[in-house]
Amino acid sequence: MIQLGISAFYHDSAACIVQDGKVLAAAEEERFTEIKHDSSFPVNAIAYVLSEAGIEDINNINEVCWYEKPKVKKNRVLKTFNKHFFKTFKNRFVFLYNYYFNSPKNLLKRHFRYKGIIKYTDHHLSHAAFSYYTSPFKNAAILTVDGVGEWETITISKGVGADITKMYKINFPNSLGMLYSTVTAFLGFKPNEGEYKVMGLAPFGNPQKYINKLSKIFDKKSDLLIDQKYFTWEYSEKIMFNIEFCKLLGIPPRFKEEPITQDHKDLAAALQKIYEREFEKLVYKAKELTDSPNICLGGGCAYNGVANVLAYKHFKSVFIPFAPSDAGSAIGACLVNNSLLGYAMDNSSPYLGNGYTIEQIEEILECYKDKISIKSYNPATLVKNTAKIINDQKIVAWFQSKMEFGARALGNRSILASPRDASMRDKLNRVIKKREGFRPFAPTVTVSQASKWFDLKQSVPYMNIVLQAKTNKFKAATHIDGSCRVQTVDKYQNPLYFNLIKEIGKLSGAEVVLNTSFNLKDQTITRTPEQAIKRFLDSDIDHLVIDKFILTKK
Repeated sequence: MIQLGISAFYHDSAACIVQDGKVLAAAEEERFTEIKHDSSFPVNAIAYVLSEAGIEDINNINEVCWYEKPKVKKNRVLKTFNKHFFKTFKNRFVFLYNYYFNSPKNLLKRHFRYKGIIKYTDHHLSHAAFSYYTSPFKNAAILTVDGVGEWETITISKGVGADITKMYKINFPNSLGMLYSTVTAFLGFKPNEGEYKVMGLAPFGNPQKYINKLSKIFDKKSDLLIDQKYFTWEYSEKIMFNIEFCKLLGIPPRFKEEPITQDHKDLAAALQKIYEREFEKLVYKAKELTDSPNICLGGGCAYNGVANVLAYKHFKSVFIPFAPSDAGSAIGACLVNNSLLGYAMDNSSPYLGNGYTIEQIEEILECYKDKISIKSYNPATLVKNTAKIINDQKIVAWFQSKMEFGARALGNRSILASPRDASMRDKLNRVIKKREGFRPFAPTVTVSQASKWFDLKQSVPYMNIVLQAKTNKFKAATHIDGSCRVQTVDKYQNPLYFNLIKEIGKLSGAEVVLNTSFNLKDQTITRTPEQAIKRFLDSDIDHLVIDKFILTKK
C-alpha cells in the first residue's frame, strides 16, 4: 500500500509518501517556495516525495489521503457566512470558486494527471492519528487543539491499539486557538505565524492588568463558550477582532512597526496565562474521560511548549510529535487509513526531507571556492574541530544529512553556538537573525545529562516542551524567567549531532549546545547546500559545516 498524503490551503502545506505504515519522505511546501507557512497546493513537495520514493508516475500509488473533508468544511464556511451575508459576499465568491475549480481532485489532475482514489479524512482525526501513531504508546488520551478544522476546534480522543475513538469536542466559533491568534494579530504579529513571538514576549509582562478583561469573553456556565461580539472570526481571518475588543482592553491595536510597550507585554502575559488555564482544564477532562496514564498532544496549539508541560500534572507520560500542526496531518491522514488496513505503524523519524550526496555538495562547493576556504575531515575530526570552534564562542551553521520535517531545526539544519554567555543570545538575535531581542533560543542536551541541567520529566526529542533550567550556566539558551525549550538527543536519533554535543561536553563540562534554525530574517529553514552557502556568506556566521567540510570565508 503506497499513499500520498497532502495538507493544504490553510497554512503549512505539506506532502508525504507512506508505504505500509512507514513514512518514506515528507516535506513542507515552504521549503521549496521560500514563503514562510506557504498554504498553496504543495506542487513542489509532492514532486519531491514522489521522486524520493522512486515513483515516476503518480498513478502508480494506491491512493491520495487528504487531511480534511472539503464538503464538511464548505458547509461550515457557508453557514457562518450566511450569518453575515453582506460582509461576506466577496469572500463567499472566492471560497466557492476555489471549492469547485481548485478542489484536490482538479489540482491533482491539473498538475500531475492523477486519476486515482482520493480519501478525505476528518481534520482532527488526521491530527490525532499523527500524534498517537507516531508515539510510543498503545493506550493514550489524545488532545487536539487548533484554530479550526471542519467544525471542531478541540477534540479529546482515546487511542487503544490501532483504534482511535473520539470522546469529546468543541466546535467553531468557540476556539482557543483562534483566541490566541486574535491577540497575536492585536499585538501586531501575523496570525498563524507570530504566536511563538507572543509566547516569547509573555515572560516580560505582568498578566494581572489584562487577565480579568480577557476572561470576560468566556461564558463560565459552559465549556469554552466564547462571546463572539468581540471577534470577526466568522467572516474575516485577516483582522479577527473588532472595536468592541479594543474597548474591552482599553488600548489600541499595535501596528507591525510600532514599538512594543509594557502594555503589549502585559497583554501577552495575560493571554498565555488564560491559555494555560483553559488548556489544563482540557487536560484534566482528557484524564477523566480516558483514564489513561499517557497523553498525546496534537494540533497547531501543541507548539505552545509552556502550556504543554502542564500535562505532566495529570499524566505520567506526554508525547508531542515533531510536526503537530497541519503539516503533520498529511502524514496523519495516511496513518488513519493504514490503521484500518491493519498495517503496523512505525515511530517515524523527523528527518524526512532532502538529503544530498557528497558529489552533489562538492559540485556546489566548486562554484564558491573563490569566496570560501574548504577543509575536509573524517567524522571524528570534524566533530572535534567543530566542538572547539563552538567552545571558543564562534557561531556555526550545521548542515547534515536529511532535512527535518516540521517547524523545529533538530540538528540537521541548525545554527549552533555556546549556550554559556548571554551576549551570544543578543548577537544571534541582533546580528545573525536580525529579529526581536526578546526572542529566546533552545538548548540541545544529551539524554544522559538532561536531568542534570534541566527540570526534565522524560526525553523531549522534538523541542515542544518548555522546562526550567536548574542552573544559570546557559544564559544564552534560557529565557528571562529561566525557562527553555529543551531538545534531548541520543546516539540512535542523530549520531553525528550527538557526538558533537558529547565533544562539546568534554571541553565545557556540559553536554549542551545552543540550537536555532538555520535561517536568517523572514527566511524558511535552509533546504539545499547552495542556500546554506549563500546564507553563510550573507551573514556574520563564523563557519559553515556541511557534510564533512568546514567552510571559512576568505
